[in-house]
Amino acid sequence: MINELMVLLFAPLIAGIAAWAFDFRGVREAVGLTGALVPPILLAKAYPGILNQPLSYTLKVGGFNLSFQLNALNWYFAAIASLVGLAMALGMVSTSRSGYEWLFALMSYTGVLGVFISQDFVGFFLLWELMTFASFMMVLRNNRHESLKYFVLSIVGAYAMLLAIAILYTKTGALDFATIRQALYMDISIGAIGRGETILLFLLFLTAFGVKAGAVPLHVWAPGAYSEVNQSYTAFFSGALSKAGAYGFILIYILMGAKLYTELGTFHGHITFAYIMAWIGAVTVVVASFLAVLQEDIRKLFAYSSVGQVGYILLAFGVGTELGFAGGLFHVLSHAVFKGLFWLVTAAIILQTGKTKFKDMGGLAGKMPFTFAMGLIAVLSLAGIPPLAGFASKWLIYEAAISAHMPLVAGAIFLGSGLAFAYVVRFLYAVWFGQRPSDLDDVKEAPLPLLIAMAVLAIPNLLFGIAPGLVTEYLNKALGSSIVGGDYFKLVTKTGTYNALLVTIILVLGLAIAGLIYLYGAGVRRISVTNTYQSGNPVTEEFNLSIRKNFYRPLAEALDFWLKYSWDRFYERLAGIAEDFGDAVRQSFYNGNVQSYSWYLAIVLLILALWGVL
Repeated sequence: MINELMVLLFAPLIAGIAAWAFDFRGVREAVGLTGALVPPILLAKAYPGILNQPLSYTLKVGGFNLSFQLNALNWYFAAIASLVGLAMALGMVSTSRSGYEWLFALMSYTGVLGVFISQDFVGFFLLWELMTFASFMMVLRNNRHESLKYFVLSIVGAYAMLLAIAILYTKTGALDFATIRQALYMDISIGAIGRGETILLFLLFLTAFGVKAGAVPLHVWAPGAYSEVNQSYTAFFSGALSKAGAYGFILIYILMGAKLYTELGTFHGHITFAYIMAWIGAVTVVVASFLAVLQEDIRKLFAYSSVGQVGYILLAFGVGTELGFAGGLFHVLSHAVFKGLFWLVTAAIILQTGKTKFKDMGGLAGKMPFTFAMGLIAVLSLAGIPPLAGFASKWLIYEAAISAHMPLVAGAIFLGSGLAFAYVVRFLYAVWFGQRPSDLDDVKEAPLPLLIAMAVLAIPNLLFGIAPGLVTEYLNKALGSSIVGGDYFKLVTKTGTYNALLVTIILVLGLAIAGLIYLYGAGVRRISVTNTYQSGNPVTEEFNLSIRKNFYRPLAEALDFWLKYSWDRFYERLAGIAEDFGDAVRQSFYNGNVQSYSWYLAIVLLILALWGVL
């Protein structure tokens, strides 16, 4: 009998291979959709008993026993990935014309599911690399330069993880998570693993998982990679694959949290290693949000926004409290559904208009009303406006930061939310309202499969925004805690209460009253539409600001000093130095002089003789 866990894991990969092999219109879509639909069905079937009885399976491969388990925590991550994976597949029915894309999109689907349910480092690393390879191939298809950047950073992360695994195996003699966790816990009293080695392990895992999460300063691959693939796939790339990095940060807690706490202690009342995570998250939120504001291309805007929003998750985990974990895990869900929805909306815009720049858009709300409605839901959720899911998760994260007495970290949450509002407002007006360019007069609504994909992700944004208790009730059980109280519509913590249903009712009533006033009570008159503004600058053609072009140019000028510094340029210079050094070494040793080669051979033989080899 085929084990359900293996069907869950490999169904997308098998479907991807079949879609690539039978690359015919209609066949690849039907096969791909079927493969994408299997995991959410099996996960829904497993839900009733998963809190009480985890599902386990051991797969024997090449002398290794690969352990897989579906438990309360990784079911949550797998369910989110499968939901976004299904939406991705529906979107690709409209936006993809290639079996190549189906193959690697579904391959990465299998990879990320495997990362979540693996219970040993052999399976975890192999499936991590499968996920990375597949997403790299998706980027390579469209942009070689960005794929190379992604490849290099991924190699750095992979080798960091591999080295950490090797150290753990040397010290514990184990590769499965349960044994490693127990060995590290026992080592607190034994002391076989020193402080320096513990710090090294922490930094290696921090690098490996930070690359995949896109944490600053390891984020430089993300804006280009997210922008240069099929945008339906980016919904999965950003919404699900980035969560593998977030899951890795939880794994650090699970495997070596007690050991790290013992060795590193506390800093100003906070757990030191967690405090480092919190500040990595805070810096990521602020830096990526500022960069998102300044973008003129909707793909780059949402790419930087994706990086910044994952920063909230790392920040929440870094708070190091039960409430922080609840908020972070909630934001794993809300980010997946609102950011995945944004990328599907972006896919629809590009598919129907062929445009990606703000300056080329406008007035699309009348031409694509359903897509506009979906975009509006995503805007409200990302900006943290109630009663959408994004507000509930950010509210919990803010409550956690305040409860943990981290005012500066809480300030980063506020600043990030303000910046998020700034860039989504521009997206809302520049794309959907205002004057419509004449070349967009014939734009039609997006195809039905893409609209269904948007609805798949829009519903959770509304459902878990109005009834956030559905999420926190599960998280309380998964974490073995009752840190978040209330009911389906109300969240209660030690520092505050959020009643989503009451807020929803007030907002609906307010909008109804405003609508009635607009229709019957206001003296409405038409006025000419103008997009330009000058912000106190001289009115010149060179300094013409509009909602669609150079809207935040004054902010860019204010930040000019900081924008001179770039992690991209830093890494490029580092790569240049390494390349120059390599050329110098090559030219020094491979100089074509036989006499020099004779000396090299003599030196090698002498060294071998001194070591007793000869």
